Amino acid sequence: MSERRVNLSGGAEEIRQRRRLNDARQVLLDTGFYHSFEMPDGTRIDGAIPLEDLKKRLGSFPIPEDLTGKTVLDIGPWDGFFTFAMERRGAAVTAIDYVDLDSFRLLAERFASRARYLRMEVYELDPGRLGRFDYVLFLGVLYHLKHPQLAMEKVCAMTEEMCVVDTHVSNASQWLAGERAAFPSMDLYEHDELAGQLDNWCGPTVEAVQMMARVAGFASAEVLYVGENTARVAAWRKWRNLPEDREAAPMMRGLTSHWNGGRTFSSAKEEYVSLWSEWEGAVPELGEVWPEVDEFGVAPLAVSVGEGGLQVSFRLPPGLAAGRHTARFKVGERGWSERVELFVDLVAMVEELQLVSLQDGVTWALGESGGWLTVWVEGLTAEADRGNTVVEIGGIPHVPGAVEVGSGQVNVELRSMVREGRWMVRVRHRGAVSGEMELVVNRGDGKVLQ
Repeated sequence: MSERRVNLSGGAEEIRQRRRLNDARQVLLDTGFYHSFEMPDGTRIDGAIPLEDLKKRLGSFPIPEDLTGKTVLDIGPWDGFFTFAMERRGAAVTAIDYVDLDSFRLLAERFASRARYLRMEVYELDPGRLGRFDYVLFLGVLYHLKHPQLAMEKVCAMTEEMCVVDTHVSNASQWLAGERAAFPSMDLYEHDELAGQLDNWCGPTVEAVQMMARVAGFASAEVLYVGENTARVAAWRKWRNLPEDREAAPMMRGLTSHWNGGRTFSSAKEEYVSLWSEWEGAVPELGEVWPEVDEFGVAPLAVSVGEGGLQVSFRLPPGLAAGRHTARFKVGERGWSERVELFVDLVAMVEELQLVSLQDGVTWALGESGGWLTVWVEGLTAEADRGNTVVEIGGIPHVPGAVEVGSGQVNVELRSMVREGRWMVRVRHRGAVSGEMELVVNRGDGKVLQ
């Protein structure tokens, strides 16, 4: 979008009319180029965006001048100005766009570019297919998307170090005047309300861009620049400039899922991770708590202190490969906690799961239960926990209170709808299902099975 100064004072209809302006459209139609270039032979191509503006934009990126051995992903490169600039710094560049432009290919030939150019939507990004990239450029794309938060998560999953997010914002004039929004928000455009284009869908505030980056899984989001109607944000995957370790690290107690208490997570679900540690003293502020999974920092959602000690909760970051990972956290000037394991997207097991016996969890009577049930199972994998093991009683799922892998002991408390009577029990674990055994429920409360 153009950096043209627009006076946004006046009524709503006046604002809407002015936002339909698009100075770049006619230049693009006249020249066929959106970016401007200085060619190897010294000639220039003058596109819709002046070369001087592009150079200033490039200079604001916190990306090293020497990118030898580094990788860069350029999302929505258009004519390829930033793709070729990253190549000149020594990076191996992949550029993706939803269209395949002649201008990009012709300029790539002129610049002797070796960049990989792929026709791909941002929603198709997958680190399993393309790998992760040290640096990602997400320039002038976000406001074109109907699903901007999903796109930001896809982009985060592709990023190893840092992503530059450059987008139209709805409150640039207020930000430049020193005003800060009480809550992040986003304008929505159903038709051609923004720049007279049908493919412009949203206008986040500057604060919303930062929030969306953190919610997507980036550790932090730093505002680099705010112009007449755009903002530029550096979204970092790893924590930066943390306090030195001057105090003892918190003693870790464990890691749990927010909804099942286990250590097993699915990247396809909205799942939160909670870390627990011993703690004495006041509740730390969110801004002085830094959790991470593997080497990736994750913005904390909540911090509290209770009987279980200090609880630090955060979203599972995107882009984690299936298998084992570790998490830890740092608070203020304390050292890093020890690492604890979690499991992501565990594949289905192939071994047989065998239900051995059922016992009352209190009296140990075989085949009976008065409210607590102990199930003995053979075939549980080393990763078995409350998050991937379910006891079904009459088809009603029960999340275990505890799972002991070595002994195959699984303890559950019967749900209230399991009344007195005879029930069939089986166990599910990572896609495997055991055979059934009969359980006699005798609660002693007179509630019989109807």
